[in-house]
Amino acid sequence: QARGVLESYIKQQALVDPQAPRNVRLDHHLCDGLLTKAEYSKLSVFPRDQLQARLQEKMTLYTRLDIPGSAPTTRIGRPPTVDVVCEKKMGNKVVTRALGLEAYGVDPAAVAKELRVACASSTSVDPVPGKKTVAVLVQGHQVKALARLLEKQHGLPADLIKVTDKSGKAKK
Repeated sequence: QARGVLESYIKQQALVDPQAPRNVRLDHHLCDGLLTKAEYSKLSVFPRDQLQARLQEKMTLYTRLDIPGSAPTTRIGRPPTVDVVCEKKMGNKVVTRALGLEAYGVDPAAVAKELRVACASSTSVDPVPGKKTVAVLVQGHQVKALARLLEKQHGLPADLIKVTDKSGKAKK
């Protein structure tokens, strides 16, 4: 998308170098936005592919979240992840915890209820100390079941689910 905008600007302003079509003659807008101060006075033409690379470097990543039932939100940076952590508690007990469900409009209480049925395990929803979020806890090593539930039933893409296994053992 950014590449198309740059190409249309180059065509509109007739900035293509007639001797070398791969090069672009620089105007003050391109110089201000894409060159360093040292390059500003030294360069009058610039290779098109490097100009596009510079534009990509200067851009800021934004993420838009469209959650059904609420207004779309736009944030700077990558989309938030849902953290699924499996860890040992009190000796040999293992619990699986999910954090960050609220960012995608997923109800933690509903996830806990669904996990209780799917895994036949005890579940709870507890506030996270120091944060305004809650964590879903499920008894046992239920990383795969939790990730599958979030993907299939709640529509979360797998790349937004960050799985960490601190228990030291995998479920058989």
